[in-house]
Amino acid sequence: MSVPQPVSRRQVDPDPSITSAIGRHHSLATAVADLVDNSIDAGARNVLIRFITRGGYAEGLEVIDDGKGMDTPAIDEAMTYARKRAYEDAALGHFGIGLKAASLSQAESLVVWSRRYGAPAVGRRILRSTIDGGPVVESYSADDSEARIRAAGVEFPLDTGTIVEWRDVRTFLRSSSILDQTVWLEKAVESILTHLGLVLHRILAKRVVVVTIEVSDEFGSGIPRVVAPLNPFGYDRSGAAGLPFDLIALLPAGEATARAHVWPTEARSRSGFVLAADGPLDTQGLYVYRNDRLLQAGGWCELAMRSPELSYARLELNIGPAVDGHITINPEKTGVVLDSTLKDALLAARSVDGRTFGDFLRAAEGRSQESRKRTARPVTIVEPRGGLPPDVLAAFESAVDFNLDEESVEIRWITLPPGEFFRIDRESRRLSLNLRYRHAVVGRRSLDPSDAPLVKALVFILLNDHFAGTIRGPREKRREAAWQTILVAAAQAQADDPPSVNGGTDDRH
Repeated sequence: MSVPQPVSRRQVDPDPSITSAIGRHHSLATAVADLVDNSIDAGARNVLIRFITRGGYAEGLEVIDDGKGMDTPAIDEAMTYARKRAYEDAALGHFGIGLKAASLSQAESLVVWSRRYGAPAVGRRILRSTIDGGPVVESYSADDSEARIRAAGVEFPLDTGTIVEWRDVRTFLRSSSILDQTVWLEKAVESILTHLGLVLHRILAKRVVVVTIEVSDEFGSGIPRVVAPLNPFGYDRSGAAGLPFDLIALLPAGEATARAHVWPTEARSRSGFVLAADGPLDTQGLYVYRNDRLLQAGGWCELAMRSPELSYARLELNIGPAVDGHITINPEKTGVVLDSTLKDALLAARSVDGRTFGDFLRAAEGRSQESRKRTARPVTIVEPRGGLPPDVLAAFESAVDFNLDEESVEIRWITLPPGEFFRIDRESRRLSLNLRYRHAVVGRRSLDPSDAPLVKALVFILLNDHFAGTIRGPREKRREAAWQTILVAAAQAQADDPPSVNGGTDDRH
């Protein structure tokens, strides 16, 4: 069968509006991290992240560094969307769009001031409103740029360096409550401290740069908080005999080494294991570095299935010349994709003494099983099945014993009469929640079968004994009716009280 051939050819230029989609998946913390990467690439010894507040309300953000700074050609290149910048091999920057994409994913206005040795100060601005039609870059005079740098108000010399300003930040909390603003700001600072401490932990541990965060208002600045390294491999003693060990993967361009780790169970309360609010199902897996900057913290990239049995397993991989052509980094520098060649090479990798990737997984599974045997569990309940995120199911498994005489119970949403919040079906082993109240419970429309984990877990614990045994007497029925009355009233009250701006329905917060 003949294959048709094209009859014409033309080049199609990209629509300028595509630039507004770049960096859309940034969070506040990942966007700030992109700016700090640029500061480190510029040779900064000091980087200050400053939240600007007025009257208790967060208004803007600055990232100030004492790096080499930029002159006119350099700042014009930095503010350009149209081409990929050239980076040195050791640079943390990768795509050449981080400054603009990260900043305008958060703010309506990006302003950059900079001064390089021997060159006049420069200033540039991009408004987010211009980027869909082709970004418009505005310039400030040398005098205004010099005055802005002199007024930076930092504790370190700023003979050279750069100030990045975010104005009209869309992702800051909009609540009019000063208390809400205070709580949000503290959480935002903690989130950035944790994220930077993790992704830059190797660089921070070398003490070549000091990164601090402060909150400033019309009366001055608060005490700066130093970003401390958060090492995901910061245990004192391995959790399995003979680990860590190096797996050597053979690739077309050479060898790549992945170091296999198993955390000790007694150290799981350390910050390096917990990694903020992430559970062990999220933090197990692959940790990928490029030039000592962490690009992915957890997840197996299809090398294995995430499982409670692998909670203590972590694999450390550095992107080098052999790996570089087989891995793709996402624009936010928060994840990677491995091609099939690299996956196959890692799965077939061996240590110098013949141990394999499978041996690593089995060692981690053995540590997990041993941990469960050693942990005292004073509570025995019927096992939950489905309707909850994997981390919550793993938490049940690690915290309680399951009643082996009873089948597990599924948790799901179905439509019930208005007077019922839940329904217990002992024969089908199902705990159903009333679909009528789902929006009130979740705070938004949802099709996620694992949504509302807090409410589901609490209701499941409350009603667990109703699924145990074979007798359901008057006492159990009276208790069930009481819980129905209370929970229906609570759900109706929640439905009548629309969530506030900071009530958790806005993904920006």
